[in-house]
Amino acid sequence: MTLPPLRETTGIPLVDQGWDDWLSRLSDAPHPILDRPLVAARNLPPETESPKIARHVTKVTLTEWSLGEFYDDAAVVVSELVTNAIRHGLSRDAEKALRLILVRYQCHLVCMVTDPADRAPAMREPDYVAETGRGLHIIEAISRAWGWVPLLGGGKAVWASFAVA
Repeated sequence: MTLPPLRETTGIPLVDQGWDDWLSRLSDAPHPILDRPLVAARNLPPETESPKIARHVTKVTLTEWSLGEFYDDAAVVVSELVTNAIRHGLSRDAEKALRLILVRYQCHLVCMVTDPADRAPAMREPDYVAETGRGLHIIEAISRAWGWVPLLGGGKAVWASFAVA
């Protein structure tokens, strides 16, 4: 398999996309308007190869942002977010793509995946002999915080944040 080119990755400032309300809750510090976040976004197909594509986009993006040391943890989180979106966020006839969004703002790195389902993610008691069911537990253990927000047009965004210097 060849990975798609990164042409779709953008550097659109987060405030221009109207998503900064939920991000501002991650810190109590005031954010000057000139201090704009870095944003990379990529549509992902609803396929089993999407976690691999998401890890590749994450690696390239974090390297460009000089945050390569966070790649290992971010790759696990991104893989879990995308896998959960494929398993639980898509209906059988869904043609909508998933979307990976990476945000670097001041001392925060946020990894987010959107999907078309309105259903909230829910942690479940892990079955220690099953191969599935631990994704949100892993995300919670690796990241500083995680959560989800409903999207205006339907669907949701599930995110996890890391503290970066």
